[in-house]
This record gives sequence, structure tokens and C-alpha cells, in this order.
Amino acid sequence: MKQIKLLQVGPFLICLILLSPLASLGQCELIKRDIENVRSSAIEVLQLSDTLEVFVKAVGRTKQYRTARSNSRKAQIYSGEILAAAYRAVATVAEARQRAEACGAADVQRYLSNAAGSADKVRDLADQAFGYSKRAYASRSLSGMRSYLQKALTTIRGAESAASAAAYAASEAHFAISEEAIVAAGKGP
Repeated sequence: MKQIKLLQVGPFLICLILLSPLASLGQCELIKRDIENVRSSAIEVLQLSDTLEVFVKAVGRTKQYRTARSNSRKAQIYSGEILAAAYRAVATVAEARQRAEACGAADVQRYLSNAAGSADKVRDLADQAFGYSKRAYASRSLSGMRSYLQKALTTIRGAESAASAAAYAASEAHFAISEEAIVAAGKGP
């Protein structure tokens, strides 16, 4: 009876053992895509922050509350988009780090660790800026609106420098991963 069950499970185990290197190779190939997604998310943060700055400056120039409130709402939307891009970067860099660990690519892991730290900082600063943007939109005075949006812009400028660092670290990780590195780790063809 036990032999029959062993014979039924045996082919499955053999297939699993033989296909394990293929799954590992697939993980190694996905690292490049994840690294590029981290870099593009960091660049998206930089682009969105430029747009946010336009609306913050528009609020600073206007003298009408209704126009300022409209621009404040747009600033809130863009700061929310920045926050979403930051969360995507954090999630993607975590996946890339797991895949790099599975592939045994130590240099890539080091660069991705730097990217993860920067992405976490971007996320935290973007979250803080989004809070300021929400307060600006809820503000009942033009001066309060300007004050909160200026705080949001200052915070986003800090997030921009962290996003630049994350994009740079992702670029370094992309250049560190190569066919030779994957083969040297014993995970490639």
C-alpha cells in the first residue's frame, strides 16, 4: 500500500526537482523588469512633483479663494499620485530584493537595499506631503491654504532627492545584473 502511494508521488517529486532550476531562472529574469519598474516609479515621482509645484505656485499667486481652492484640490490629487507611485516603488523593490536573493546576486541585493531605503523615505515624505495637501484643501483661509501647500512642497522636495537616489540605485542594480552574474551565481544557462 505504501509502495503504491510512493509510486504515485514519485513522478511528481522528480518533476518538481527537475523543474526547480527553471523556476529559479525565471526569477532571475524577472529581476530586470522589477528594477526597471522601480526606476520608472521613482522618475514618475519626479515628474509628478514638478506638476504639483505648478499648482502650489498658482495658489501662491492668486488672490481669489475659489481659484486657490480649485488649484489646491489639483495639488492634493497630484500629491496623492506621488504617494501612489511611492507605494508602487516600495512594493516593487521588495519583490526585486526577494528575487535577487533567490538568484544569489549579492551586488544587485546591495543596490536594491539602497533603493529600498530611498523608496521608503520617498513614501514617508509623500505621505506627509499628502497630509499637508489635504489640510490645505480643507483650509477656510487663503493664508492657511498657502501655508499648508508650502509645507507640502518643501516635503516633496525632500522626496524628490530621495526619489533621485532610488532611481540611481535602481540603475546601478540594473547594470550589476547581467547574464554573466546570473550564470556565475549558478542560476543561469
